[in-house]
Amino acid sequence: MAELALVKSAGGLLLPLSANDEEMIREKVKLGEVIKCEFKRSRNPKFHRKFFALLNLGFEYFEPQPVEYRGQQVTPEKNFDEFRKWVTVQAGYFEIVGYPDGTVRLRAKSISFANMEDIEFGELYQKVITVLMSNALSIFKTPEEVEHAVNQLLNGFA
Repeated sequence: MAELALVKSAGGLLLPLSANDEEMIREKVKLGEVIKCEFKRSRNPKFHRKFFALLNLGFEYFEPQPVEYRGQQVTPEKNFDEFRKWVTVQAGYFEIVGYPDGTVRLRAKSISFANMEDIEFGELYQKVITVLMSNALSIFKTPEEVEHAVNQLLNGFA
């Protein structure tokens, strides 16, 4: 099973940290199912939430464009997980995977705090802003405008 981030609520319950984590619990864990978890403390859950707010902002503005595939005009499905992976690769945080037919693919590395230091995560965050401004968030003129929009999103959830 994939990695899941939880945060302790005032009542002592563990709740999903992001919409992605909530979706994973809703879709992958059956009612009454017992799952085994490895406990790791995240260094900065607020920054993790801010990163996902940035991705959600970009995803909100992103609209897939029709493309030709095998002779037919199709409109690709809008999928947050694939969007997140694409943005991560475009930001330069990927590994190259080879296949038996000689082809290669770029695969997004994990963005969990367990897999990267805070400094590296901060660098990734800044690169993601640049990627999103060049693609989905071209309505914003400066990174500061993007930051302001992300902070507004976060304040709306408080």
